[in-house]
Amino acid sequence: MNSPNSAGLELDFLCTIALNAMIPLSNERTLQAAFYILRGRKANQTLQDVHLYNLYPYYRMFPRFTKEDWDKIVSTLLQKEFIRPISRDEHAKKSTFVVTQAGKDFAQAESERYQLKYWLAPFTQSDMAERLGLFWPRLHLLVQTVSHLLVGELGFVPVVSDKHTQRWVRAELQDHAARETWKGHLEEELYALLQPLPAEAQELIIAQLSGAAQVGKTLGQLAQKKRETPSYLHLPFRYGLAASILRLQREPEQFPLLSRLVIQNHKFDSRLTDSAAKTYELIQRGLGKTEVAGRRGIKESTVEDHLVEMALRCPEWDFSAYLSKELGETIVQTSEQLQTSRLRMIKDHLDQSVSYLQIRLALARRQGEKVT
Repeated sequence: MNSPNSAGLELDFLCTIALNAMIPLSNERTLQAAFYILRGRKANQTLQDVHLYNLYPYYRMFPRFTKEDWDKIVSTLLQKEFIRPISRDEHAKKSTFVVTQAGKDFAQAESERYQLKYWLAPFTQSDMAERLGLFWPRLHLLVQTVSHLLVGELGFVPVVSDKHTQRWVRAELQDHAARETWKGHLEEELYALLQPLPAEAQELIIAQLSGAAQVGKTLGQLAQKKRETPSYLHLPFRYGLAASILRLQREPEQFPLLSRLVIQNHKFDSRLTDSAAKTYELIQRGLGKTEVAGRRGIKESTVEDHLVEMALRCPEWDFSAYLSKELGETIVQTSEQLQTSRLRMIKDHLDQSVSYLQIRLALARRQGEKVT
């Protein structure tokens, strides 16, 4: 799809995605904030924004985004007057932006056209993107390997070069009994897993799989064939993988083989990312954040990120050791009065003894209550 028209459609779609990610950040963050979210930056500020503004579906949506890609999107949005840069104040080092009414109208119309609400529904946690990055390579290589085993061809070139994935597949197929089980039941489990998915998602997953009798196509090749934009096809593809992961976690007994692709080896809280869940387990034992950081060998600021995630995801967690109920209410009231979640602005209107962690905890708990 190299025609000017297809390039224009691709840019329109990317502008739609960018605007929907930017609307909650309007007058709150810089233009770069949405770029970092779409790329999946692991910096504290980016993860905090994902949590505070409920932008889980957009986190790491396009991990290969370049700065040039983003600059083209921003330039287009500015030219069409869908966004407008503004200066925070005369002392601010970085400017922010607002999404104009024309931008909001465009985002809403295009979101309905592309069914964004439907395709993004399974993405309710920031670690889903990481799970996709683990699940798809395993599935891809496993299908290729079992397919070749069935016809007795062992000299194939693996479609996945990642050594961790190769070791995982090798371990699954290391003995004769395991190989026979996978050979006998992989096809039926995979059919049962994919069958409930929308036809578009099924086709995109199956068409990319490689085997003894099939060379998988790329999303770019499929986009050419379907006369669609590659970035749009990324949506139903991601939806299919995410929905499959959630089902395998929900019904492992129905998929004794494929559920192994998403097994989490720890027994920590599944509501949290792996690292935050380990921190939560130590916090529940009565350790303070400094002790947790020392025990786990991580920065105290990372532990604070985990505390914010816990406040967001675990309503039963009592964080009164870090934030009193009264101060939490004051922080939320200040945020609502100022109509902002910008930490610096909120802090400037509070007693200087109030920490950024306390503000983040209060806002995270408020956001968690809205979600639940």
